[in-house]
Amino acid sequence: MDLMVKEEFLKKAITLHEKFPVVDAHLDLAGEILLRRQLGEKEVIRKRYLKNWNIAGIKLIVSSVYVPTKVIRQGGSEAAWKNALRQIEALTMDMTGMEEVMMVRSRKDLKKVIKGDKIGILVYMEGLDCIGEDLGRLETLYGMGVRGASLTWSRKNALGCGCCKAGEKIQITGGLTQKGKEAVRELENLSMFLDISHLNDDGFEDVKTVARKPFCATHSCAKAVYDNYRNLTDEQMEYLASQGGVMGLNGCKYIAGSLSGNHLEMLCRHAEYEAEKAGREHVGFGFDLCDSYDEADRALENKETDKEPELCDCFLNHGQIPLLTAALLQRGMDEKTAAGILGGNFLQFFNSVLP
Repeated sequence: MDLMVKEEFLKKAITLHEKFPVVDAHLDLAGEILLRRQLGEKEVIRKRYLKNWNIAGIKLIVSSVYVPTKVIRQGGSEAAWKNALRQIEALTMDMTGMEEVMMVRSRKDLKKVIKGDKIGILVYMEGLDCIGEDLGRLETLYGMGVRGASLTWSRKNALGCGCCKAGEKIQITGGLTQKGKEAVRELENLSMFLDISHLNDDGFEDVKTVARKPFCATHSCAKAVYDNYRNLTDEQMEYLASQGGVMGLNGCKYIAGSLSGNHLEMLCRHAEYEAEKAGREHVGFGFDLCDSYDEADRALENKETDKEPELCDCFLNHGQIPLLTAALLQRGMDEKTAAGILGGNFLQFFNSVLP
């Protein structure tokens, strides 16, 4: 059984979502749009996301550009590069003509989003397999509007070793390569933020020695609450916070540890623990809702079967996020802390790193 949210706290949560900007620091939006455009769909944001973003009061979506492993296996970094560019193009095309959304490339854009009535979309790379060892491609990505990157996804590339996948419990060793360390510096030089969510422990230690600017974990939970190597240790959380970073609460049941369906309970436990260990100014949302992406991928690959596909997300859609806020308030979290977690903390982080 999951937590039962009382009506009085849901009303308070909805009020907070109306009053304060909400940020989701990780959504595989660009990749899903590319998949759905290949299926013949158009206006993916408008038809599949906009209503629920508005219900949740979302002001900023951080769209990852995630290149599937199958693409890399088939064609290496060059195939990954072409796929990444196609994703960025697909996202841009989907936004064309939409008055409700805008691309965020700078602090000025971010300020315009917060003060206005548009929803901002900030693009970043979830893994840099697509650049190989060519760090010059980071400048090309910057020119296309990309404003951040993680060095790895859950696999090894020319820059370092990724952590295990969400459903696994495997310790993977091996830190950053020399090119990986150079990539950290180049990201900083370009005012592109660094995300360590898919980096392994050795890589995290290397980042500590190389990074000179704050970095974040867009979609990671607390390992002490649920023992998964995709989650951060107490020491990692405390270090990330000490240099001005923020960690986004991951809404995948394998990372939250809510395999029995106790999604709100586990997300609350993570948020409360992270606020205690890292500090309330260093926790946010980065839900990584993947069920819609996976649905599109299955349809494109003709993988539909009579068996119901397994759902991995803790929410059906973004419109359910106020339920988590209500649960946190019901468990005793004060409204100031909740407002920061909703989006204020990530907005402050992006303001500190964007050009």
